[in-house]
Amino acid sequence: MTSQQNIPELGPLEFALVRLLWKSGPASARQVLESYNRRSGKPLAYTTVMTLLTRLAEKDVLEVDRSRQPFQFSPRISREQLLRQRVHDFVDLFFEGRPLELALRLVEDTDLSQEEISRLEDMLERHKADREDGHDS
Repeated sequence: MTSQQNIPELGPLEFALVRLLWKSGPASARQVLESYNRRSGKPLAYTTVMTLLTRLAEKDVLEVDRSRQPFQFSPRISREQLLRQRVHDFVDLFFEGRPLELALRLVEDTDLSQEEISRLEDMLERHKADREDGHDS
C-alpha cells in the first residue's frame, strides 16, 4: 500500500492489533493474541484475533506470509502513513482543509514547554527557509 492510497477506516481493536505489529514486527495470530492479552484488561479469544487479522489483510492493511506455518502477519502501512492520512482527514472535516487553523488551535490550547516552543520555532524556520529556496513542502 503506497502513501497515496486511502487507508481504510480501522476500528479500535483493529488499530490496537496494527499498533502491536508495528512494535513487534511480523507475528503469528497466536503471538498477536498473547501480546494483546498481556496489555489489555479485557482479553480476546483466538478466533476474534484471527477474524480481525484476516479482515485487516482483506482491507490491504496487513500482509500475510502464507509460506510458513503458522502464517505471519505484518503491516503494509506505516504509522507515519496512517497518521498523515488521519490528520489530513481531520483537518478536512473539522477545519475545512485549513491546517493552519488546527496548528493555531493546538498552540493556543496547549501549555507548551520551552523545549516544545523551541522545536516549533525551529520547524517554522526550516519551513520558511525551504519556501525561500523554492521548495514547497
